[in-house]
Amino acid sequence: MSLFKEKHFSDESYIELMTIISSRGYQYIKLTDKFDGKCPTTKKRILLRHDVDISPAGALKLGKVEADNNVVSNFFFQLNAETYQMLSPACINICKELQSMGHLVGLHVDSALFSEEEDKIKGTIDWIRDNLFPMDYAISFHRPLPGSLGKKYAGFVSAYDADFFDTDYYASDSRGEDRFYEKLESLLNLDASLIQLLLHPCWWENETDKKKIYQLISQRRQNDLDEYLLFNFAKVFGNVIKRGDQ
Repeated sequence: MSLFKEKHFSDESYIELMTIISSRGYQYIKLTDKFDGKCPTTKKRILLRHDVDISPAGALKLGKVEADNNVVSNFFFQLNAETYQMLSPACINICKELQSMGHLVGLHVDSALFSEEEDKIKGTIDWIRDNLFPMDYAISFHRPLPGSLGKKYAGFVSAYDADFFDTDYYASDSRGEDRFYEKLESLLNLDASLIQLLLHPCWWENETDKKKIYQLISQRRQNDLDEYLLFNFAKVFGNVIKRGDQ
């Protein structure tokens, strides 16, 4: 008999997922627990990871649901995402709010654009900490290069560190597919000592239809552009852009 009754993307299924993981004796951990001197109190740990590729709003929603269920997780925001602006006040406030709930907020590094050299990555995190908010010294890679898998860093911790990542004990909802349930259930039944579960906030927001998700992303990006133009160039675009005319 399956552990999960709700194998889809919804608030109900997400709460069920967290509840079942906890009921099997797993402790939710943050990547920086070792740096912070926090040792797990159980032998079974789960690293719940969220790469924010598309939706900061979805990340905030998941963070609130998790906090309401006494779960801590790990969120990673991307500097060069085309679907949102991490440097915007709205996104920075989301990062701060997630941290206030007890979650980790780190950097999602796109290897196709940014160097994977340790000093470059740490310098980026340092700049964010000095100028925006106290980002945690933790990263995940977006499409990691082979050399990054299993690698340890001195200045920060990676979600692909060998202490946290093993493909045999890893499950993900990539592409919005629910096949991760099968892998997760297998690992829970094995009583695996450490599981890394990657869930992308955009799939858990409100819509499961990919066309509707695309429309939502497009509308939010247009809203962001309109707000930027109205705030910075009101005299130029004030009579052209009307709030709500999307």
